[in-house]
Amino acid sequence: MSANLWVENFRALHARARKGQLPEEEKRRYMAAREQFARALTAAQGMSLPPSQSARRTFRIAQGLQVDLSFATGPIRAMTLDVSVGGFSVMMHKPPVESEEPGFTLRLPGNLEPVKGRVKMVSVQRKIGTHRVSFAIQGLSDKDAERLETALFDLALERIK
Repeated sequence: MSANLWVENFRALHARARKGQLPEEEKRRYMAAREQFARALTAAQGMSLPPSQSARRTFRIAQGLQVDLSFATGPIRAMTLDVSVGGFSVMMHKPPVESEEPGFTLRLPGNLEPVKGRVKMVSVQRKIGTHRVSFAIQGLSDKDAERLETALFDLALERIK
């Protein structure tokens, strides 16, 4: 099967899954296809995964999504640079205190309910006049992880014509 045909089949399966139209056998096939698609995305991004790690929780999408961060010094609204189920990066004028674990509210496309939780800063890269700050999401519920993952697959599929 060609790559284009595989993606089109996956796109149709994904659309049916979003509508809750998959019987149990097809759900298993769909989850395996999600992992396969995510592995292709991580490989294209030059990322390597340990054999036991799920690519579905690791692949990133370069996407600007609104995120509100609640720091002890006050709230900050930013746009993500990239997003994965495991975290996101934003630009900030000043990096936060390393030990702080602020709350966050990430707005998903399509007026979906936002994902909320806590994050921990994992890296800071100084840029000219600003900082790229990467956060790891802490303790995301399975339900919110699934909603975020599904939204990321939606975004990835939108980019493939």
